[in-house]
Amino acid sequence: MANKKYLDLTGLTYFKEKLDAEYASIKAIEFKGVKANISALPTIADEAVGNMYTVTTGGTTTADFVEGAGKTLQDGENVVAVNLGTDAVPNMKWDILGGVFDIEDRLQFGTSMPASPENGQTFLYMGNTTYDYVDVTSTLQPTDDPEEMGLYVSDGSGGYELTTDNTPQSGTHYYEKVEQYVTGVIYVYDSSQSEWVAQGSGDTMIPITNVEIDALFD
Repeated sequence: MANKKYLDLTGLTYFKEKLDAEYASIKAIEFKGVKANISALPTIADEAVGNMYTVTTGGTTTADFVEGAGKTLQDGENVVAVNLGTDAVPNMKWDILGGVFDIEDRLQFGTSMPASPENGQTFLYMGNTTYDYVDVTSTLQPTDDPEEMGLYVSDGSGGYELTTDNTPQSGTHYYEKVEQYVTGVIYVYDSSQSEWVAQGSGDTMIPITNVEIDALFD
């Protein structure tokens, strides 16, 4: 059975380092001028982080771009020099800004789920763990013990409380408390179900690897 994936303390530390580096690479943008086309851009290795140019006539990107080779740069879009490496071992690239920083497209995370997600969109939930209460009344047998099963009942004020019933009572609805969104877990949006689905389907939590964290920044 697959497992849910989450950020443990080590993963959170690494994630923060990646995030800090990403934002540091674009925090000081300086407009350096207008270039006729991609070929007219300066050699990226010679550029300082934050140097930005407007490219009059767009074209096809090269391997010098964060987006990779073969992507389309629109007429009039801006590109900025970013360092995907370290100060000691820099890895300079051009990053297409367009109208907005595309950093938000690469870093899919937050404390609340996106309002209008696309099918297959990946999101790292960093908010407080939330819960659903699922009505399981119809699945109970007369010999079941709701209290022993850890089921909940309505508390009469819109919430839920653990039941003390030892047998199912007529007219009472019983609910199972299930995790909805768990902090540190990666979710993928499934448009066919109109819901966010945790990566994996099991209840066991296993740490997200550094390689998977790196993929969030690609």
